[in-house]
Amino acid sequence: MFADDVVLLALSGDTAVGCLAVTASVDGRSEVKRLWTDQAFRGWGIASSLVSAALAHAAESGVSAVRLSVWKWRADAIALYERLGFTVTESWDERDQLVCMERAV
Repeated sequence: MFADDVVLLALSGDTAVGCLAVTASVDGRSEVKRLWTDQAFRGWGIASSLVSAALAHAAESGVSAVRLSVWKWRADAIALYERLGFTVTESWDERDQLVCMERAV
């Protein structure tokens, strides 16, 4: 089920300070999931670098778009995704307060 998904890690020495999962393509789209950065390393550009690496991976994999979902109250995350070219799109998830976003690659 997850065999073709990719996990990207940001390291500081031997310590993971950030991670992100990119799903395998479904209908020409991949999805970014579980973006995380260690609180002590926030503000260092790690999240931006991980999302950029995910977009590059998606482009190399031949997908046409990358999508993600984020809780409405995560304003900083939404602002980051908007800076990286994601726009709000029609929801594919029925959970209340979930913002769905997408970006062409």
